[in-house]
Formats: sequence, structure tokens, C-alpha cells
Amino acid sequence: MTKPNTPSLFFRQLHTPIDTKAEALADQIAALNRGEQPADVFIGDLANFALITGSTFAYWVGDNVFQLFVKFPKVEYGERVARIGDHPGNKDRYVRLIWEVSAIERSKTRQWLPYQKGGYFSPFYADTHLVVDWDLERETYFDFYGRPGRASEHPSNYKFFFRPGLNWPLRTQKGFNLRAMPEGCIISNKSPTVFVPKDEPSDLLKLLALMNSTAFKKLVEMQMAFGSYEVGVIQRTPIPTMDDAKTSALLASLALEAHNLTRDFDRTDETTHVFCLPGLAQPRAGSLLEASLALAAEAQAAQARLAAIQAEIDELVLALYGLDEADLERADVKRNDVKRNEDEAKESGYALRFTFSEPSDAGEEDDEVTPPDDLPARVQNLLMWCVGVAFGRWDGRLALDPSLLPALPGPFDPLPRCAPGALVGPDGLPATPDSIASEAWLRARQNVLDLPTLSSDTPAAIHHSQFIIHNSPFPLPWDGILVDDPTHPSDLVGRVRQVIDRLWPARADAIEAEACAILGFNSLRDYFRDPRQGFFAFHIKRYSKSRRKAPIYWLLQSERRSYALWLYYPRLTPMSYFVAGRDYADAKVKLEETRLAELRQGLAALEGSPRRKREREIERQQKLVNEVTDFRNRLDAVALAKLPPDPNDGVLISLAPLRELVPWKEAEKTWRQLLAGQYAWSTMARQLRDQGKVNQ
Repeated sequence: MTKPNTPSLFFRQLHTPIDTKAEALADQIAALNRGEQPADVFIGDLANFALITGSTFAYWVGDNVFQLFVKFPKVEYGERVARIGDHPGNKDRYVRLIWEVSAIERSKTRQWLPYQKGGYFSPFYADTHLVVDWDLERETYFDFYGRPGRASEHPSNYKFFFRPGLNWPLRTQKGFNLRAMPEGCIISNKSPTVFVPKDEPSDLLKLLALMNSTAFKKLVEMQMAFGSYEVGVIQRTPIPTMDDAKTSALLASLALEAHNLTRDFDRTDETTHVFCLPGLAQPRAGSLLEASLALAAEAQAAQARLAAIQAEIDELVLALYGLDEADLERADVKRNDVKRNEDEAKESGYALRFTFSEPSDAGEEDDEVTPPDDLPARVQNLLMWCVGVAFGRWDGRLALDPSLLPALPGPFDPLPRCAPGALVGPDGLPATPDSIASEAWLRARQNVLDLPTLSSDTPAAIHHSQFIIHNSPFPLPWDGILVDDPTHPSDLVGRVRQVIDRLWPARADAIEAEACAILGFNSLRDYFRDPRQGFFAFHIKRYSKSRRKAPIYWLLQSERRSYALWLYYPRLTPMSYFVAGRDYADAKVKLEETRLAELRQGLAALEGSPRRKREREIERQQKLVNEVTDFRNRLDAVALAKLPPDPNDGVLISLAPLRELVPWKEAEKTWRQLLAGQYAWSTMARQLRDQGKVNQ
């Protein structure tokens, strides 16, 4: 047995290929015999391992680092605690993306509430893009009564739910990262969270800075036995007491600045709680390319400032720990080298005693793919916002007067029901025909409406289906339906062009042409009609997170793409498919049949080339009539199937009955799953069972 305080030698071979380890070890021993000190040979005291809970075999760490575990309190200290939540089990049943559910309260006892579930690498700030089905009375997930091995109907640590804190994803490819968690959230089993006494924001902020420091991260990683940041490791990691008020205030200030700078990147992402405007809708003086270059420069400057903040935090925290750069370098785990060494050993048939193996749930990696932020992506985001304005989801006037945008909440304030850029009524909820015709709403926006002095009868003079931008009426489709038809007043492309014209009144044609050239399409209509390379494909990608795909603009397209309807998911009702069939598709069939009849008139009087030309026109028109008739019939079949969407089911299940009209394989896949008996909890599945359509 090795005696306490007896130095021991440790040979690191992590950088050495498996087939040359013996030779490298012999070289290290020879160097020691010559009185040299090889870089990968360490002298340490085995007694130091006992200073860390679990006796972590961190032989490469110097004595100064080991002593921190004795000198300083741990993260878990007194009323400052780190806790992990629970999960309801069936994520398809209980979890939704924020835009899949209504912003209006579900009921007094059952609501969709913000749900923290892991996430991507994003220090200081990360948006909460999930909600979970919560029973307010029972304080648990709806219809949840425990699971095998845990009979309690309450989730783990549910008493800590809804408090502000600092959470981190269990696993990310880029390392440990802590971010502010707003008040009102539910924490999951993949999002451990630190809470402080009295939920004091200043204490949370200085802790946010300290725990995002390089020194703290290295102390965490030297204790890890697996590739996940388990709550127990964080609980026992030492942190300085931060008694100096000036240093504490500076750390809190730096953390707040880093949080706000990181959050600013989400202000142009319409899938977040803080979305304001797309990047290209803001600097409109030059071309789209010039605007994109300006945005890229701003982003680069923000990243540079974030790097400077991180460096300042690292310097302050290193001093608080009483360490220097040499100590920090010695504490570097180099986990990638460990993992590579382990892989090489497995390939060679060896087994390593000490490894950093991935846990059994390695397939549950929560890192999100960062959406591209190049010029084509910015153009597509601009057009997607234009579609949202056309449907009345976003308030287009905010691009003309950004001062109307509401202030963003603080790091720990509850998340807003609607993003700042949304078109909302006086109650802060999504606009309705009545709410945006109210005098209170108009008065709040009078400076951008260019309206005369408002009087009590002003709202009555403005049609409820329109809002005004600089005295120009812009109709809103409150039925949630727009069409792909240049002859129709509700043509989606026409509405998008109206938005572009409002933003660039003197250069709308040039901006449209530049956008098409950047995206590689001849026209906006081609872009919106192409389901594989155009708008619909982009929209699906942008509205997919956490392994959920939830597009809210649905493309219902005829077989040859000559006609289509666009449905806005949040406005769908049990009557939407009937309205789409009668008011739009049926009207289109009758219009094209009338045109066909007009072409046939006088055909008998034509001869030669004029007759052949007319016959070709008739043939094309007949094909169009057949195509739109088939589209109408398929839509009617969906309406008559009596399977209205329930927003609580989520997008994919609601979309499934439209599988023959939607050019997206996921709709057909989900439909087959429903018929096979999956998603039995959903309203759609119940309706199918009632109709005897579910395979038993």
C-alpha cells in the first residue's frame, strides 16, 4: 500500500497511438533516468485524490487545484442548490414546440408551460423553445401518475419548478455551458438547474459569470467519468466566496452584457421568444447584399465583444480561485484525447481501466444544428417573415418604426406569450379582427398609421379585416387561407410583394429581383411553388427543433403545382377545410371551367394554324380543369372525413389527414402511424377509432 504523502509517478500516454505505447513508455523511463522531466510524466500524491468526492483519478492536476476542494465551498452549499427535474415519459404526447400551441390559456387547470430540456451549446443565454402539458391542480404532467419504480405522481424536485435559475444541458459537443433560466419554467431530466436563496437576480448573474469561466469548467471536467455534466459533479465543484462587492458587481455586469449580446442573435430568429424583425428588414438603405454584409459585420463585432467578456471573466475568476495560467493548463483534461485513445484501444482489442465513455443515452444528444446565417438564409428568413405579415402573424409596421417594439424582458423575467414582433391586440395576445379594430390599439400605433386625430368613431371607419401602413390598406386573411393563384385577390405571392413594396416603396422590383437571383429562382412564384428547394422546404427546416418538425404554413398543392392553398396552422378551425374547399378550390374549378367553355366557343369557325393553336390551348386548359378538380375533390374528401385538427395534438398529427395534398413525406408517415394505433392519446386517434379506421 502506498503511504500518504508519498510521491508517485504517472505516465500519460493519451497522445500516443496504441501500437507505439510500449516504445513511448520506455523513452519516458529512459528520460527520467537521465534526470530529465518529460512533459507527459507527472509526480503526484495519491492522498490528493481523496480530497475530491469520488477520489477522481486526476493525476495530472497540481496540488493548488486539489486544495480548492478543501478551501472553498461547493456549488451545493446551504440554500444554494443544484437540482435535476423529471420527464413525463411520452414526449410526443406531452411536449410541443412553442409555436404549435395557442398563446391563449388552455384552461384554468391545464396549460402548456415552458419546458427546459437540454439544448445546444449557448453560454449565458438560450431560448426555451419547448412547452409541456401541465396539470396546475395536481402539480404534475397532465394524466401522469408515476412510472414503474417511482410511484409518485409528482416529477422529481417539482417544488423547484417555476423558480428562476441557471441551467445547463447534460451533454453538448462543445462543453459545459450555463445560461439564465427565466421564471416560470419546468426543468427536465436533461436540464439540471442551480437555484440561489431568494432567487436574487444579482447573485444569479455573478454565479452565471463564475460558472461559465474556464477555471470552473476545467474543475468540472477533471471530475467527470462520463461525457455528461451530471448534477452531482456540479454540486460538488468548488466556487470562490466572492466577498469583494466590487468584483461581484463586475462579474454580474459582465454576465448580463454577455446574456444580452447572445440574446440579440435571436432577435432576428422568428422561432424564438425574443423575435423582433428579420435582419434584412432593418437596414433598408442599400441592396440585400449590402444589408447582409452590414449584419455580418455587426455579428462579428458582437462575437469579438463576447470573447473579450469571456477573457475578462476568466481573469477575474482565476484570481478568485488563487490560481495562475500554469495551474489552469495542468488541469486541462483534454477529453478528446482520452476518447480517441479509448477508441484506438477498442479497435486493437485492449480495454482501458480509466475511460471517459459516453453514457447509455448517447443517442439523445441535444445539440441543435445552428441554422445558417448567410445571405441566402437571410433572404429566405425575410420572405418567411413577409408570409407571416401576410397572414397577420407579424406586425409589418414595426419594420417602419422599430421604436414601437416593446422592451425585451430581463434574464429571469417570465417568458412573453407572444414575441415582440407579433401582431397583437391590446391584451398582448395574437390579434383578432375585433382587437385590432379597437381604439386602444389604434391609439398605441397612431404615429406609424398616419391617421388623423382619432375620435370615438375612428375604429368603425376602418374595416376589421385590414390594418394600415402609411394609409395603405393591407387585408388580413382571418380564415388562415391564402392561395397560389395570380388571378386571386388572396394570392400569397401578391401579398408578399405588397409587404416588400411597403418596406422598399421606391425599389420593390429591384429588391424582389435581387432576392430571386440570390435564391436561384426566376420568380417569387417559382420559389413558393417548389416544395423541395423553395419556401416550404426552408420553412420545415427552420421550424424543426428538438427532433420535432412543426411547420405552421401548410402547402396544399395540386399534382402539377398549377394551384395551391396555403393554410396558417394557428387559425385552423373545424370548418377550415370546408371553407378552403367551397370558397377557394371550388371557386377555382368554376373559374377554369368557364375559361375552358370560352375557349371552345367559336372553335368550329377556325381553320388551319389558328384552329390548331386554339386546340392546344383547349387541351392545356382541360388539363388544368382536371388538375384543380382533382385537388378540390381530394380536399373535399378530407373535409368530409370529419377529422378537424386539434392544436393540442401538435402539427404533424393535425397535418396527417392532408397527406395526399401536402408534398411532404412526414404527413403520409404520420398517417400510417395513426392507422397502426400510434398516438392513441391524441384527439385525431380518438376520432379515427370512433370511425373504425384504426387497425386493431
